[in-house]
Amino acid sequence: MLFTLHSIATGLKDIHNKGLIHQDFHCGNILSNNIHQAFITDLGLCQPANVKSSQNSNKKIYGVLPYVAPEVLRGKEYTQASDIYGYGIIAYEICTGFPPYHDIAHDEFLAMKICNGLRPKSNYKIPQLILDIINQCWDADPLKRPNANELFNIIRDLWKAMQNNKAESVIYGQAKETDEINKKLSFSSPLISSDTSISYVTHPQAVYTSKLLDFKNLPEPKNADDNDDLHGIEYSGIYITCYNNINLF
Repeated sequence: MLFTLHSIATGLKDIHNKGLIHQDFHCGNILSNNIHQAFITDLGLCQPANVKSSQNSNKKIYGVLPYVAPEVLRGKEYTQASDIYGYGIIAYEICTGFPPYHDIAHDEFLAMKICNGLRPKSNYKIPQLILDIINQCWDADPLKRPNANELFNIIRDLWKAMQNNKAESVIYGQAKETDEINKKLSFSSPLISSDTSISYVTHPQAVYTSKLLDFKNLPEPKNADDNDDLHGIEYSGIYITCYNNINLF
């Protein structure tokens, strides 16, 4: 997982250092090879960060709702910080194996809940160091999110710690601890084991392809009080749809 998160952070850093914004940043636009190296694709909506659209506050947004930053849902301009929000959602999906909000409708009600601080939650435990990064990335305040260079440096340092001193690194210790907890759940754990298949039910109105999003009168974005704990809500339904295999390290 860290290698995948590192390669995605590298790609996003390269995009942002060129003065660009991706604007449609979600897992469907990320490809990976057989060694779990990830590549960011579909730059069709990519534009310079200093270009402002002529759209007004009622503008329509094009994207995948769960990955779109709350300030953008309210009609504000896409920024590089909006891409960072998307990275946080992507990191959650990579860590847990579950797409965000897979068991609820992707509609105006969800958009309102996101602006009110809702973030993806799972019983699946994530190492605290990575959880801290995710929480920073999807902060409701764009100014409190790390920039792409800061994000890259944080992930790189964790990856180096794993490579240079695996057994004694804090991140590896956290990964082993969370893996033991996750093994007690009803689905397999990808934290240490490379032989992992996670299954889940997708709500018929959960859409993971980019589409026009037209929401009005959404509330001012804020953080929820319980976002430090991503492990508190059980998803409904029976896990029946195979998702993917993930090798953490």
